[in-house]
Amino acid sequence: MPPSAGILERSGSSLRVRVFYHDKCFDGASSAALFSRFYRERIRSDVDFEFTGLVHRAGALFDEKQFDGDENAIVDFKYSSSPKITWWFDHHESAFLSAADAEHFEQNESNRKFYDPDFKSCTSFIRSGPLDRYH
Repeated sequence: MPPSAGILERSGSSLRVRVFYHDKCFDGASSAALFSRFYRERIRSDVDFEFTGLVHRAGALFDEKQFDGDENAIVDFKYSSSPKITWWFDHHESAFLSAADAEHFEQNESNRKFYDPDFKSCTSFIRSGPLDRYH
């Protein structure tokens, strides 16, 4: 599938991309900024971003109702197997809450979900090249 395949098309209005990031964390905010710049420069320019900080807490980490963008991205935070998540980047060894989440990630063929626990920061991971295919 070409990198641009599957991008939602809208006529006459901007695409709405909601970016979820690790809140109260410089790496999370930096990752959100870097992802949004990449998206605007390489995917499409007529886009409106909405940013939502996420925090670790007991119980469910995600409220599915918040995944309401035309595209939804999570950076520097736990994996979500929700079909509404179209982009994901993380570097934490604890990225997957369950074996089922890890398996779901491994089965994903979208080329839009990236994980590498060898990186100390998500921002440096994103900059390292997983998005190079989107020239």
